[in-house]
Amino acid sequence: MFDTPFIIPVVAIIAWAVVAVVRAKHGIDESGNVDASSPAVNKMVEGALAERDAEIERLRERVQVLEAIVTDTHKSHHLAEEIERLREG
Repeated sequence: MFDTPFIIPVVAIIAWAVVAVVRAKHGIDESGNVDASSPAVNKMVEGALAERDAEIERLRERVQVLEAIVTDTHKSHHLAEEIERLREG
């Protein structure tokens, strides 16, 4: 039905087209470099930034808790000293 010499170029062209579409979808140019303005790269960057922001928020909350613990302990210590001075006086 098909002559073999015609199948090889057709398959090669189809394979090239598939590779080109996949590379374009992932933002890779002809030289193999990633295009920073591609939607795939932008999506990855946005995801990384969201993870970073969430981690920063968690760390801020932990620092607030630690500050409260240190401050409360410090105040409690001074309060205990003041109570002892009042008892002695």
